[in-house]
Amino acid sequence: MPKKISAPDMFIKVYRLPLKLTNGFCFGDGVPIEFTNVDWFGLPAEMGIEELKTFIRRKVYAKYGGKFLVLSGHETPEFTFVFEAMAREGEP
Repeated sequence: MPKKISAPDMFIKVYRLPLKLTNGFCFGDGVPIEFTNVDWFGLPAEMGIEELKTFIRRKVYAKYGGKFLVLSGHETPEFTFVFEAMAREGEP
């Protein structure tokens, strides 16, 4: 994973992961899992992964907490990561 992500053409997609990632055994065709696409944006500036996580944690959809899958790139992800956002103080 890159130490710094450059901004010019970097496109970021953010998905909220379900609370339960598995639902029984996967024999044959697998078991569908629903991911919710909560955001997509062009990177506002060059930043590191931790700075990007902080940027995402400030978004409205992250204020209640949850786990998020982050993908970069337009068609093929250049990097991916999962992180957890904790509910903010004073928020339900």
